[in-house]
Amino acid sequence: MSAAELGPQTAYEVLAVRPDVDAEQLRRAYRRAARRAHPDAGGSPEAFRRVSAAWELVGTAEARRRYDLSLSAADTPTGRARTGRGTAGGRGGGTTTARASDTSARPGPPPPSQRPVRYLPPLQTEPVPNGVLDAARSARRWHGVPRRRGLLPDEHRQRRQARVLRLLDADVAPVLPAARFLTGLSLGGRFQRGLDVDHAVLCGDRLALIGSMQVPDGTYTWDGAQLSAHRSAASPPLMGPAMTTLQRSLPQVTVGGFVLVMTDRDERLAPVIRRARGADDPAAQQDLLTAAPAAGRDLVRELLLFLGTGSAPDTVDRAALGLLVDQLY
Repeated sequence: MSAAELGPQTAYEVLAVRPDVDAEQLRRAYRRAARRAHPDAGGSPEAFRRVSAAWELVGTAEARRRYDLSLSAADTPTGRARTGRGTAGGRGGGTTTARASDTSARPGPPPPSQRPVRYLPPLQTEPVPNGVLDAARSARRWHGVPRRRGLLPDEHRQRRQARVLRLLDADVAPVLPAARFLTGLSLGGRFQRGLDVDHAVLCGDRLALIGSMQVPDGTYTWDGAQLSAHRSAASPPLMGPAMTTLQRSLPQVTVGGFVLVMTDRDERLAPVIRRARGADDPAAQQDLLTAAPAAGRDLVRELLLFLGTGSAPDTVDRAALGLLVDQLY
């Protein structure tokens, strides 16, 4: 598979990383993407082939150098004229020759926060197809409410959920206007709470499931399965079963799993989490997490990278949103 066969996405977008990441970060991103795309984890053969092809293009220093040069060449006026990018005729039609007045370098596409929100299908579509969320609810950004568990209120859980919602509202919602936030997905029925998800964010063709955990303040080491500090250890909530279930229900969406780690202090930099050597090795993973459990600031960075690098971060998929809203508590 060549770079052209990746479609409108670059190899970096397929792997959900910025083009300027270092080689180690790129390798970790490839492993995460390969785990998500593997058919045994709810992915598809085509998605797995795309991830493998992207890695072939940037997996070695020499291959990455050649690929980056090809991207730079494609972004010049001559390259845009040759590929039909940014021309008067648009993609696949009209003239492919740039005008003399357009020979200066043009800026890239605006970030998602500056793009108008698109709806698929459009809000004006009548009648609404089966399974597609109605226009009024599609335009809403927040859906669902936290649910209390058990006979007695779980104050720790309620505080965790409130802090996750504040973090999403402050740092994710302003950057991704097309993101739709859901609280309280019940995927396994009344007596299978292990498949319930506290929070989810749908943005274009990406869906992030978010769990949370609270630990004492301190410095922790992540080994791929547990967070350890001194003689104590804590395991994050399992996201894999819910990720696999939703990936099968929404084959057009890439599902990711994330865990926010917090302390009793409302501090986005705490706790400190370090990766043990080999923690990113697939053999060390006990779950399908897209990124290692992280404190607030690092979790926001991972979420924005995952959600913002999809193929349509400015689009609301009303069919996918409808399926998710139907499974709220």
